Amino acid sequence: MTEDAGDPVRRMIEQWTALRPGMDPAPMALFGRLTRVERQAAAAIAAVLHPYGLNRGEFDVLATLYRGGGELSPGELAPALLLSPAAVTNRVDRLERAGHLRRDPDPQDGRGVRVRLTDAGRELLEKALADHVAGLARLAAGISEAERAELDALLERLARGMGA
Repeated sequence: MTEDAGDPVRRMIEQWTALRPGMDPAPMALFGRLTRVERQAAAAIAAVLHPYGLNRGEFDVLATLYRGGGELSPGELAPALLLSPAAVTNRVDRLERAGHLRRDPDPQDGRGVRVRLTDAGRELLEKALADHVAGLARLAAGISEAERAELDALLERLARGMGA
């Protein structure tokens, strides 16, 4: 047993190495760690957004609209959020019912709509944003700025290699 015996991923690697010495478990360790980090981050992000009455997906819609100048078409929202159009529709429906955004006819395309932040949605996003960014900074506090940049570059390369 190594000194990191409390690390479940390390323990998994040791077990696989003992059972299958010819198999390289490094890819399992990488994706095991990515999964664990995502789960921990998702729980922390949910805790920060909960007091604002938002879940992560709703926050992402508001933030994407905010970054996009306050309005986008559903067709622009879907790829920006890495979601299917149906998933975007569900989120937009919930946020529209809450008064955080509205759908207006698209003046350039009579059949289309533009999804727009309402003043209430913009105010909510601006309030939640500072806490969200601070929460993410706390999550990343265990590594240096240079390490964050390196990790970002590595994850970008990994995603490209996976076809993302």
